[in-house]
Amino acid sequence: MNIVRLRKASSKDKAIVVGFYNSIEQEEPFSLKREKKIANAILDEACFIILANRKAIGFVIFDYRFFDQGWIELIILDEAYRGKGIGGKVFDLLGEQCKAGKLFTSTNRSNTRMQKALAKAGFSFAGQLTGLDEGDPELFYYRLIKEENQSTEQS
Repeated sequence: MNIVRLRKASSKDKAIVVGFYNSIEQEEPFSLKREKKIANAILDEACFIILANRKAIGFVIFDYRFFDQGWIELIILDEAYRGKGIGGKVFDLLGEQCKAGKLFTSTNRSNTRMQKALAKAGFSFAGQLTGLDEGDPELFYYRLIKEENQSTEQS
C-alpha cells in the first residue's frame, strides 16, 4: 500500500515539476509561459510534490484564487501511479488542509478519466464554461469541506 503525502515544492523541485508536466503535454511544446507559471506557483508556496512511499510521483498546484475557495489548478500523476486511488488520497489531503468551505477544480469534457476520479472522490458537478478550449468545454467540480477544518483555523 502506498503512503501518500504532499510536501511544498521548493525551487530545487522545479525540474521535477517541469518533467511531470512535459510527460503529459507531449503534443504541445512546453512553453516558457507554463514554466513561469510553475516557478511562480513554487514561489507562492502553491505547488506541492505528490509523494508515494517518499518517491515523487507528481505534483499539484493548489491555492485560493478561485473566489477565495480552495482551487486545484492542476494535478499531474505519473502514468504508472494512475488508477490506484492515489489521486483520491491527494484530494483528501488537500481537503484536510483547505481553509475554505469548498474545494474546486476543473477539467476538459474530453478528460473522462479525471471526471471519473472526481466523482469517486466525492466531487459534485458545478457547471461548464465554453470558449477556453475550442470544442472542449471546461467542466467545474466542487467538494464541500468539513466544518471542523474551518473552525480549527479560526480558533
